Amino acid sequence: MRLREGPLGVGGPMLYFGPAGIPEGAGTSEEGIRLVRKMGLDALEVEFVRGVRMGQPEAKRLGELAAQLGVRLSAHAPYFINLNSKKPETIESSKVHILATMKAARDLDAKIIVVHAGFYSGMDSDGATGIILDGVRECREQADDEGCADVVLGLETMGKRASWGTIPEIKRVMGSVRRVAPVVDFAHMHARGQGCLRTREDFQRIIDDFEQLGAPFMHCHFTGIEYGQAGERRHLEVASAAPDFALLAPLLLGKGYDITLICESPLLEKDALLMKEMAAMAGREKD
Repeated sequence: MRLREGPLGVGGPMLYFGPAGIPEGAGTSEEGIRLVRKMGLDALEVEFVRGVRMGQPEAKRLGELAAQLGVRLSAHAPYFINLNSKKPETIESSKVHILATMKAARDLDAKIIVVHAGFYSGMDSDGATGIILDGVRECREQADDEGCADVVLGLETMGKRASWGTIPEIKRVMGSVRRVAPVVDFAHMHARGQGCLRTREDFQRIIDDFEQLGAPFMHCHFTGIEYGQAGERRHLEVASAAPDFALLAPLLLGKGYDITLICESPLLEKDALLMKEMAAMAGREKD
């Protein structure tokens, strides 16, 4: 397998690696895309964590540049979204921010947006899922009307126990709304499960659960993570092996679908490159 020249994979589904946000040394999204490619990475998640502040001309220009350089883009919606808030105005504002992110993704030619859908807000899983499902359905319908039908609405698996977002919950939404997919955050699942990803078999169970959902591709987040009883506390370097990417890497090879791994560790692009190198090493050992 080739390293640094492009995505891992030959003549079939690919593995893409990149950072969440622009890498160190880049001052703009354009510089970030160019630097990611120069480093040998091939993905970048555009972070709209405080709101979408990118006009259509800039988004289209960046999308064209990324396509030219072979960098796969995704977009992260603002962090303050909550489709199950006790305040109706927060729910409506959340829908606006999701739609704005989907429009930006359309112009960036990004395949997926990543959304922290909400909190339980004192409700049980069933009740919260019903409300969030209605919100996601409305966002999907509006996005389709706005020319964003090809953008997948990605619901992230969350790391705090107060946050909505488990695979079964996301599966229920997917059963009722088109073009919705899980964003598998392995660190979040590790934290929420109190260190549940300890063996290769633990990772395999997550991949098996994902494959049963029938999503067209896998979009993932990975980082080391510190956790407590409530779940996620803070992100750690990939070298912390908590969870251990070396256990996951061999399981991602030879799949029948594309996989994008976005690194959210404190080292971002450095750890994204480390993960790509680890996957390449796993491929050589497999061969």
